[in-house]
Amino acid sequence: MFALSSARSALGFPSSRLVYMRGPGAENCPDQASVRDAVKKRLGYDPFFPSSDKIIIARVMRDGSKLRGEVELVDEQSSQVGKREFAAEQDQCEQLVHAMALSISIAIDPKSAETYAQGPENPAPEPRENEPASSPSAEAPVVTAATPPAAPPIASSARSSPQIKRWLWSAGLGATVQFGSMPKTAFGATAFGAVRSGAWSLALEGELDAPMTAHSEGVELRSSGGALKLLPCGHWKLMSACQITALRWLAATGTPSGLGGSAGSLALGGRLGVELPLSPKFGALAYGDLLLTPLPVHLESQGNPLWKTPIFSGGLGIAAVVHF
Repeated sequence: MFALSSARSALGFPSSRLVYMRGPGAENCPDQASVRDAVKKRLGYDPFFPSSDKIIIARVMRDGSKLRGEVELVDEQSSQVGKREFAAEQDQCEQLVHAMALSISIAIDPKSAETYAQGPENPAPEPRENEPASSPSAEAPVVTAATPPAAPPIASSARSSPQIKRWLWSAGLGATVQFGSMPKTAFGATAFGAVRSGAWSLALEGELDAPMTAHSEGVELRSSGGALKLLPCGHWKLMSACQITALRWLAATGTPSGLGGSAGSLALGGRLGVELPLSPKFGALAYGDLLLTPLPVHLESQGNPLWKTPIFSGGLGIAAVVHF
């Protein structure tokens, strides 16, 4: 099993977010792309998603005269549920990272453990002449079952590594089409920012609808609008479900009088979305909204009703997302 302190999450990381760090003395070790590629090669697919609520943290650092590697599992509650440690000589960084990538693969797909007995693709060098076969420098990266109580602390090395991000910040730009919020189907643009911890996130979104023209009761209506939305969301794999609180506004003028005005309304509803990862930092988001407007906006001309916001309205949107 992968977890040493707990075994309950060994089957719970089919998709995750990869965080890879190289501490002082390990700058020349393989980078994150190499670790990612090694895992992809073993599994046959890319298991890493930038928006995943589970994290696999891999660290490589110098520990005295050796290299030390750690692989840690962090669940959606930001709690450590498993950890594995590795050790190797300074000139065996590639083998060390390869062993760490193997353990990451096993954590994601336990069936990968069947290939563990094959050993690393790049074995450690043979013992040098006149050197005992049991010399530590001839050993492949060694997985330690647990940190011995008498082992020297590694806090100073760990503190020099970048801090683990428990919060995932995101921003996005996109396009929308709205049904019912204006007298005619309207196209617009949207921008948002969000912060996420585990399976939950909170987003603030602004929407601006393009001006459009509609005819009602012989009157030509020219209107424009927009909205400010607050979205608390829950996430599961690639899917998300959000509650929407939207403050909308609508401005309109009519011909031939040229008179007009603006009014605001409150809408409540829900959103379902799916985000497809394009790279470790970028994704494509698609979503659909359904809104209820209990206090509709009315458009009138000389006391005659022309249009009012329907009780139910909706919209569709696509957006490009970047994660920090």
